[in-house]
Amino acid sequence: MAKNKPNNQRVKILYAGFLVSLFFIILRLFYWQVIKAASLQAVAANQTISKNIIKGQRGRLYTIDGHLLVGNQTIYQLFINKKELKIDQLELINRIVLIINDNPTWLPLELIDGFNLESADEADLPDPTELVRTHLLDQLAGNNSWVKLFSRLTPELKHEIEAEQIIGLHFLEDDARYYPEGSMAAHLTGFVGKNNDNQNIGYFGVEGALNKELGKHEKTVRYRQDATGKQFTDQKLDFSNLNGRDVTLTLRRDIQFIAETSLEKGMKNFLSSQGEIVIMNPKTGEILALATWPHYDPNHYQQFSTEEFKNPAVANLYEPGSIFKPITIATGIDLEIINPETICTKCSGPRVIGGYTIKTWNEEYHPEITVAEALRKSDNIAMIFIAEQIGAEKFLTYLQNFGFGEPLDIDLQEDVTTPFPESLRPVELATISFGQGISANSIQVVRAIGVIANQGVMMKPTLIKQVYDPYTSEKTIYDPEMTRRVISAETARLVTEMMIEAAPNRPNWINQNYLVAGKTGTSQIPSPDGGYQEEGTIASYVGFAPADDPKFVMLVKLTEPQASQWGATTAVPIWYEVADKLMMRL
Repeated sequence: MAKNKPNNQRVKILYAGFLVSLFFIILRLFYWQVIKAASLQAVAANQTISKNIIKGQRGRLYTIDGHLLVGNQTIYQLFINKKELKIDQLELINRIVLIINDNPTWLPLELIDGFNLESADEADLPDPTELVRTHLLDQLAGNNSWVKLFSRLTPELKHEIEAEQIIGLHFLEDDARYYPEGSMAAHLTGFVGKNNDNQNIGYFGVEGALNKELGKHEKTVRYRQDATGKQFTDQKLDFSNLNGRDVTLTLRRDIQFIAETSLEKGMKNFLSSQGEIVIMNPKTGEILALATWPHYDPNHYQQFSTEEFKNPAVANLYEPGSIFKPITIATGIDLEIINPETICTKCSGPRVIGGYTIKTWNEEYHPEITVAEALRKSDNIAMIFIAEQIGAEKFLTYLQNFGFGEPLDIDLQEDVTTPFPESLRPVELATISFGQGISANSIQVVRAIGVIANQGVMMKPTLIKQVYDPYTSEKTIYDPEMTRRVISAETARLVTEMMIEAAPNRPNWINQNYLVAGKTGTSQIPSPDGGYQEEGTIASYVGFAPADDPKFVMLVKLTEPQASQWGATTAVPIWYEVADKLMMRL
């Protein structure tokens, strides 16, 4: 029995060693699974969970007849890591320049902003390949290892550069606004540019006014992956609710095209510095077209002056002149102070009011002229007579009801409140009666004349017909919105009849199957120093057709036409050219 004692001792030692080892294993497991659990889980997560920032797309703009007016395109930023580059920098430049030389239309978009490759005068254009060479030399001149070579590469150019298999070049995908119709309706759409934080933001027009609705969203997503980087298939990632809302405008593409081409031709014919055409459906308030000249190309807005970005039909105020006279007459008739046959008893000569002598536009005077004749002859003195019968207080009330001084509340960033007089002295009452001394923008004038066209009811001008939410698939339709009744239907009828007589319905300008109610205007341009410029006028014509059931109300306005200063010989031909084409489409 004594011989077994050493064996028992060894067993006890082994057993003790086992217990100690087990203790240290348990202690180690406790350390890793309890004490270090959080940090190990974080390490595991970093190895199996990946995160990425995903972005949606900005909402698109469509015309009411379904044409894409503003969309999105994929572009690429090109970076270089000089430490990775295996070839000489000059060789890199030469290889990129060769690609551009074979395909000059693939020029990086940021370089196109300085000139137009489609210009008729090719001699004035710089060599595209030399432009790229100079740009790359400037970008590579510094000592930084990582350098952005281009920020706006087309997919075609990116593909060709990739095919060169140059080590050290890296691409980053981005998106940019795309305007397939070029400069069409640029003053309505606006454009998208970078703010101080290098974020895309809408500027001017609808892009600026509806930036939040159109704007895209982004979010960080996390997903589990295996050791090879493949995503596990049991996960569903939510990529929804990132795209901006699509907006359908009230614009019709064909009518906008007609307005823009006719305006451009008229500008050249009459040598005018600026021009506008505004076309609205008086029954709904929907803007069917708004053409401006000069305009700009939102695809390359950087090459234009910032002064050209504002929509002149909203941002620029002017004194309407004689196209304002139907408003004065409508006010007097609605108050039952005058009627079309009322005789002016103070129309035999100029009027002297507050030390100012006021004359007719042609210095011809018509004693005992009727109101209807006064509109046809555009008699300033008769308008003063009517305004004096109305009185300053009532006249101001009606002007406000016609929308002068009232914001349009239209979805354009440039929409602002216009000035409006608190009171009228006798001379101001006199001049406003024939459209001088009161400020308005073009859409306000169209809105006011639209009251007469729509049997005395004002409709809210609108540019937005529908907003589509891609996340919910919900469509919000914007129905016509009545603002108020301004004059009676009978007053509107009587003024319409007088405007038919005042309109220059000449056979060579008009389809004889419909009547036009209209009024010409030739207004002076205020001088910054007070008074009016000695030379230069604003020539205009406003009207609606068919007069008995109007489909549109249209204003044509030319600033400082050199061929003729009168609206009857400049704005009228453009108006009727557009009107004839509209009558075949509406």
